Amino acid sequence: MEKMKSAGIIAEYNPFHNGHQYHVEETRKQTGADVVIAVMSGNFTQRGELAIADKWTRAELAVGGGVDLVVEMPTVAACSHAAVFAQSGVNILQNLGADFISFGSECGSLSLLQSVADKLADKNSFLEASMEMRLKEGLSWPRARQEAMKEFLTEEESAVLAEPNNILALEYLKFIDSAQPVTVRREGAGYHEMEARGKFASASFIRQQIMAGEDVSSLMPQILPANCTDTGGRDDVLFRLTAQKILTMTSEELDAVSAGDTGLGNNAKKVIRNCSSLDELAEKLKSKRYTRTRVQRFIMQILLGITREDVRQRKDYVRVLAANEKGGRYLKQVKREEICGLPIITNINKELQNCPEIQDTIEKDILASDIWNLAVGRDLYQHSDFVECVRIFRQTP
Repeated sequence: MEKMKSAGIIAEYNPFHNGHQYHVEETRKQTGADVVIAVMSGNFTQRGELAIADKWTRAELAVGGGVDLVVEMPTVAACSHAAVFAQSGVNILQNLGADFISFGSECGSLSLLQSVADKLADKNSFLEASMEMRLKEGLSWPRARQEAMKEFLTEEESAVLAEPNNILALEYLKFIDSAQPVTVRREGAGYHEMEARGKFASASFIRQQIMAGEDVSSLMPQILPANCTDTGGRDDVLFRLTAQKILTMTSEELDAVSAGDTGLGNNAKKVIRNCSSLDELAEKLKSKRYTRTRVQRFIMQILLGITREDVRQRKDYVRVLAANEKGGRYLKQVKREEICGLPIITNINKELQNCPEIQDTIEKDILASDIWNLAVGRDLYQHSDFVECVRIFRQTP
């Protein structure tokens, strides 16, 4: 039997909205793929935030919106910086036999993105040295990087690095080798834009509206079920859990957290008693050297116990969250033809014991689910990773 043509997407779907559906449709159109696979972050996001809904619900909505198979990116990678996030996502997709890997970008030009990626790879040592010099001069990390890259990029290429989806696209291009890269131009509202443009809006805006109890049905193919998320109290629970960790860990242990650095842990211990929320803690810890995003990631990694060693020693795997009939057939084909070099997990209770090499990494996924359930006040047992199971759609949308 000839292998089904497949296209992969790396995403958070936090939550799945009209822009994501457009990306899926355009990916299928541009590649002619029989099946679209998404590697999706779990209950915590790359920016160091709790996802708006649990991973099972978000995966289910993605399948309802046109994705055929959704697998989870390990939490250790999903809560790491862009390079680790990209490397893990690409590795999982290529092991699943993806013929194409599709990503959104503001510029919409694969040739331009590839040109910038090639130059950055060639000038990596120069870039690091130039940035360090500028950081010592007092520039913020983003400004130091921008100024350093101006020395070897054209004006058009430099403009690429001003947009978040473009930046992540460059990381994907570093690691794609066996698949063909494809980019889809982002339509409608920008990544950080806090208003809708027609039927398109940023995930940030949609989350804000959901938390405020506003109607976002025009911006999403399907709305989130009322019982899958909680609009109040989650930040307070997370702050208390995080504060307890900071108070009981040593400065050295905090510095060993993946996004940590010498002195950052000591600073966290100094300021924690003067904070009453995660937002206040992040504001007190951010600086010219440590961006708000990095600090948020640092805080969540403290809570999840993710160290630099965890990131270095992580093992990828294919953890299936949801699939329609077509996605299920593709997964069976991958197994039958032994395409995948990674463990495939559909039932954690039966299969995890046979994969000791992924035990430490997958335990962070289990912990992330437990903390998510604690934060929104859901039953720990009923919604744990040991009870929740793959969402199967009998009819392909």
